[in-house]
Amino acid sequence: MGLLETVHRKLVKTGAILKLLHMLPRISLLLTLFSIIFMVSLAMDGQYRNTYISENALMPGQAHSFFRESEWNHVRGFRNEIVNMMNDNLNDRNLKIEQLLISMGYKTNILNYTDPITGIEKPTLYAIYHVPKGDDTEAMVLATPWFNRDGELNVGAMSLTLGLSRYFRRLSIWAKNIIIVIPEDSGSTLRNWVDAYHTTLDNTGGSIESALVLDCPTSSDYIGYIEIEYSGVNGQLPNLDLFNTVVQICDNENIKASVNNAPYGQLWTNDFYSRVNSLFNGIFEIASAGVLDVCDAQSFSGWNIQALTIRAKEGDRTDITSFGRVIDNTFRSVNNLLEKFHQSFFFYLLMGTRQFVSVGMYLPASAMSAFAFVVASANAWIGGNNSTINSINLNNSAIFNTTSLILAAITAILVTSCTVGFGLYTSTLSPRPDAEFTDIMYHWFALPLFALLFLSPFISLTKLRVNSDYSRALSSISLFFLGYTLVGLMILNFALSFIISICAAPLCFIKFDSKFVLKEKLRNLILLFLSCPALWLLIFGFAYGFGFNTDRIRNLVQYFEYPLLQREIQHLLDTFEQTPLERWFDGPVKLFAGLVSGYSKIQCFTWLFICFTWIPVWINMLIVSCIPIKSTASSVSPEKKNQ
Repeated sequence: MGLLETVHRKLVKTGAILKLLHMLPRISLLLTLFSIIFMVSLAMDGQYRNTYISENALMPGQAHSFFRESEWNHVRGFRNEIVNMMNDNLNDRNLKIEQLLISMGYKTNILNYTDPITGIEKPTLYAIYHVPKGDDTEAMVLATPWFNRDGELNVGAMSLTLGLSRYFRRLSIWAKNIIIVIPEDSGSTLRNWVDAYHTTLDNTGGSIESALVLDCPTSSDYIGYIEIEYSGVNGQLPNLDLFNTVVQICDNENIKASVNNAPYGQLWTNDFYSRVNSLFNGIFEIASAGVLDVCDAQSFSGWNIQALTIRAKEGDRTDITSFGRVIDNTFRSVNNLLEKFHQSFFFYLLMGTRQFVSVGMYLPASAMSAFAFVVASANAWIGGNNSTINSINLNNSAIFNTTSLILAAITAILVTSCTVGFGLYTSTLSPRPDAEFTDIMYHWFALPLFALLFLSPFISLTKLRVNSDYSRALSSISLFFLGYTLVGLMILNFALSFIISICAAPLCFIKFDSKFVLKEKLRNLILLFLSCPALWLLIFGFAYGFGFNTDRIRNLVQYFEYPLLQREIQHLLDTFEQTPLERWFDGPVKLFAGLVSGYSKIQCFTWLFICFTWIPVWINMLIVSCIPIKSTASSVSPEKKNQ
């Protein structure tokens, strides 16, 4: 205790505490920058780990698969049947497939479903093989939609599924039931079947332990490589052992596997730039899960099902039976388990098919970016965001005017209640066609926020004034609330927490003053613009609409040359020139529609979280910046008082 008292006296005597308090805005900035640098550094050698199988019982690729050339002719025959029924309606197609599955020994059933947007009936055919050695308590799902998420007929995947269904029925090794699901699409129709299976269906095969969704629209006998998608809704990820099992089997079959949208040319590389590109692609994919293209493996989210999407890319590197052996050996590995997946990791970030970082390694990045708001809240509490004072008086800063504090709390509660009500109301508007969200997105959301932003400087010219305690209390409450909620979110959905904390970081530097100062107002206006939720909705919407590829940036940075830079700039200009104006606004509308309808479709809480945290805090900081404080003696520095 004596040592602590000595240190405290030294700090007070030298003024180190006050110097530290003056540095709080810089600390917030450094925390945000360090969080980004920390994420980038994870791709350096020694920071990441190589993937491995934690559960020994999986034994991927240890058994010899008989799904080889002898089954090729059956797959070809099924493919011809699929092509011939392309023009048939869904009921006729399901009837023909159902007859084939019944002849193989499956018990079939059809779940009726009506699309709430189009009103079209989309019945889902599913078949269950009750294995003789099992006790109907566990099952594995192979889901193959008629049409993939791009609207293409899933010819290759459908023919391969029928070939595998016939092949599975001939084996006597199964201890878990096998369920074949054939929905019209991999979005709402598949999600409806998953929900119904766990709630209303009578014909079931037990608890679903794993699920694979196949996507192979090609009608060729060969494929190039496969792409694995693993992101789930609300930050949920499948057990890393399942992903590693598929990758290990692909290596055994000499099939290249891609993850995080890695292009074909990057499948043989493992350098720093490719890992960084894959890392941030994975972060954006996890954050946007349940918002954009709600389909495939995401449809199984929320039911403790380990699900992956396996997508075949066109090429001539390997034959279709090798792709089938990947599915076969994966089912065999899961069949070996005596209990549910519990080893390995459920929270991770992938930098490639063989490199990952665990939750303990990447959480500090989100913690630093979220803690920046807590530091900014402390700076607002002591009055450091008042641009009219040159020194900080801790004795005065420690006390808030009771009335001002209550009014600030009421303001924060009212603004948050309004934005949450807006989020809940817009969530009830779905499902609707995306075109109907155009008016909602621009007239109800984007334009009001931008109007408030650009009209805020004119409010300073009015006679409206508030107490300085009110401004700093509202700033402190709002920034602390945002930092606190982001810390809570980072455990469940790290990617979303990290992205919001970076996009909203300019709010940490908003200041208020007692008079209209053009420089300060312009500074606050820029900071509010850069942190505006509507701005980032437009940015991410444009990137989504244009199919923005981060691999082009990686290529430009890694192999920088002026001719390459000129070529990329010319490509960007050509894209702007050739793109019609309506497409510019199509991406943001689709993103907004996905955000708003995400909860009703798949219980994705991204939009509700944004309405609960980011938007109200932004509005509160807008209030702080646009309404000047009353000029009082307390806002004048002691140096000026003595003059």
